[in-house]
Amino acid sequence: MAQGMYKEWLKPENLILLQGWKRDGLTDEQIAKNIGVNVRTLWKWKAKYGQIQQALKVGKQQANFIVENKLFEKARKGNTTAMIFWLKNNWRDKYNDSQLSVEERDQAKQRARKLKAEADLAEFQAKSVADPDSIEDKTIIIDDITKESDDGKDD
Repeated sequence: MAQGMYKEWLKPENLILLQGWKRDGLTDEQIAKNIGVNVRTLWKWKAKYGQIQQALKVGKQQANFIVENKLFEKARKGNTTAMIFWLKNNWRDKYNDSQLSVEERDQAKQRARKLKAEADLAEFQAKSVADPDSIEDKTIIIDDITKESDDGKDD
């Protein structure tokens, strides 16, 4: 039954449909069901036909981008849980990856410090609304953190 069906899914309008399904969060199993094939058939198509693999990859990247932006917005608004989650996924030891050049590791460290400084600043701003008397002392600390991350100094 699936023999020759792949040709239909190589058409631009169907590649867009595959991409959209993946962007909407459907699993390969769900997409295969929508197509009318076994998930193993879809996996074979992905391996054999780059257009299908690319459409699904782009759809997944779009979904990740949408979720990441929503999480980042919540983190920027002072949602501590979102901040922690964001930092754990973006600030962890990615810069220790042996595949990165020394320059790439240094850039990753600088980005990580800047993200942490921004998270600290957001947390400070949220707390300062609740306790305005503590603003002056903490402003100095936040200014130091921000300056350090902008200068690119190592911790």
